[in-house]
Amino acid sequence: MGGREIAVVGAGVVGMSAALYLQRDGHKVSVIDARSPGTLTSYGNAGGIVTGGVTPTSTPDLWRQIPTMLLDPASPIRLRWRYLPRLAPWLVRFLLAGRSAQVDRSASALAPILAQANDAHRELAALAGVHDVLRPAGWLKVYETETGFAGSALERRLMSRHGIKFEVLGPDELRQLEPHLAPRFIKALFQPDAGFASYPWRLVDGYGQFFAQAGGEFLHENVRTLEPREGGGVRVRSERGIRDFDAVVVAAGAWSGRLAAGLGDRVSLDTERGYHLNLDPGEAGELRRPVVFPERVFAMAPMQDGIRINSGIELAGLEAPPDFSRIYKILPHARAALPGLSDRVNREWMGYRPSTPDSVPVIGASPRCPSVVYAFGHGHLGLTLGPVTGRLVAAIVAGRPAGFDLAPYRPDRF
Repeated sequence: MGGREIAVVGAGVVGMSAALYLQRDGHKVSVIDARSPGTLTSYGNAGGIVTGGVTPTSTPDLWRQIPTMLLDPASPIRLRWRYLPRLAPWLVRFLLAGRSAQVDRSASALAPILAQANDAHRELAALAGVHDVLRPAGWLKVYETETGFAGSALERRLMSRHGIKFEVLGPDELRQLEPHLAPRFIKALFQPDAGFASYPWRLVDGYGQFFAQAGGEFLHENVRTLEPREGGGVRVRSERGIRDFDAVVVAAGAWSGRLAAGLGDRVSLDTERGYHLNLDPGEAGELRRPVVFPERVFAMAPMQDGIRINSGIELAGLEAPPDFSRIYKILPHARAALPGLSDRVNREWMGYRPSTPDSVPVIGASPRCPSVVYAFGHGHLGLTLGPVTGRLVAAIVAGRPAGFDLAPYRPDRF
């Protein structure tokens, strides 16, 4: 049924993707967010459309590594201890999600949506006229030691199980892909079908511009609560007013849990805060694609506005101030990996990855209020899964078949 009035809460890549697909279905769509499209969490990622990302964050290996990582002041994984009492329920579920059987279930849930990620990205980018931001560059991980490469065994097993193409490269093959990397890497793992957005903000901003040109409305405000209306629909309360809609999509990233809780839905969501530094290219040679350095836990990507270094998982919630000290400790490793990299940092950034314990997003109608559709919890795969999630949201609102079982993403699974 077309022609309904629908609000999308959140103007990140997930929210704007949902808005475009709903708009294409003939609905009157309003996007509600105090920030402009793509300027918060969607802004700062490494640009990878990681179609092979079936390995969840919590794994049996991580169990063994976490105590050392949390106690190491130089570790890119940090827990701010005063946040622990609030984090504890999520953290327990996160650790339990690292059991082998649950890891396999999470990978099986991620595989079908990842398989559609490139197609949905191309569809929306062509619609909005920003297809030049996307290119099929692949996703590359490089290793300095055999021990480091052995740590990718689970990832390789899961990709093989789900039919995801990957290649194991030696030094010579790696040099052909990335000739300007230092010759210190002995092995690499390459996913050739992955894509790359060379300016994620421009991608989402392009979606926003097309949405507005096609008659979409932006409401620049913060949503406080959602309330079911008698007879159907949803009442949205913000600091600027009270509005009624036929349906609401909650795509507010790490802030989505608060809105769900207000409706009486219990979802397990917290934030893995991530950091980036943007550097002038300097005298460094060209990088052709995002490159991940698992042994040092960081990534470098050749963005349109410089070389971006992404690192860090910080468990500190939504209120604590940023702490850039740890990502600056990555810079010597980045310069060793890409000789000639500039010393000049032209931007510091922190974002809030909305993360579920099992690394599987929440996509589906609210059990308490079916007129509210949830679309959040994408963790490290927000850019990758934004457009395909938007496509699924439009299908849920329209009552169309999704093409695969949506039960693994249901909001009440925790």
